[in-house]
Formats: sequence, structure tokens, C-alpha cells
Amino acid sequence: MFSIASTVTLPLTRRIYHLSMRSLKTSVNTTKSINAKVTVEKIGASATKTEASSSSSWVKDNPFIFQLGVATGKTSVADLVAQIVGEKKSLNEVDLRRNLVFVVFGFAYLGGFQYWLMITKVGKQ
Repeated sequence: MFSIASTVTLPLTRRIYHLSMRSLKTSVNTTKSINAKVTVEKIGASATKTEASSSSSWVKDNPFIFQLGVATGKTSVADLVAQIVGEKKSLNEVDLRRNLVFVVFGFAYLGGFQYWLMITKVGKQ
């Protein structure tokens, strides 16, 4: 029984492998031609800002404010998840004072102090 299964699956495995390698080569060649077209279009086109680049430039221009927002939101949501999922409280039973402590911790320590420490002290080394 085992020998019949192995003789049937071996050619099938080889066929799948060769088909996948052929499709991989085709996708690589297609990607190369697409990249070449994009490069030619970039060289010929004038430099204009898109919506995506303007949003990422705000983050690059204001990294400290972005860090404060991310750290504050992250710690608040983490505490809410811990209270609702871990402690099985309903949304009405959530301890808002405890969540406020996490908001202050996320803003001051994670957003402010750690940003200062990593950028000004560790980043200069």
C-alpha cells in the first residue's frame, strides 16, 4: 500500500515543483520588467508630492509628537484589553482611574523619557 502511494505522489510532487519553479521564474521576470518601467517613469516624471508621502513626512517632521501619541494610545488600549479580556469586566465596570494612570505612564515615561533617552543619549554613540 505504501509503495503505491509513493509511486503516485513522487511524479505529482515533481510536477508541482517544476510548475512552481516555472511560475517563480515568470514572476521574477515580470517584476524586473515592471521595476524597469517604474524607474523610467520616475526619471521622466517631475517630482510631485502624493498623499502618502505627505503623511509620512509629517511623521518624519514631528517624531516626538508622534511617539507621544503612539505610546499614550498603546498603553491605554493595553490596559483596557487587560481589564476587559483578562479580568472579564464589562465596559461599564472598567476602572477609569487605573486607565488614567496608564495613560500618564505611557505619555511621560514611554513617550517622553524613553524617547529622550534613546534619541539623545543612545543615538549619539
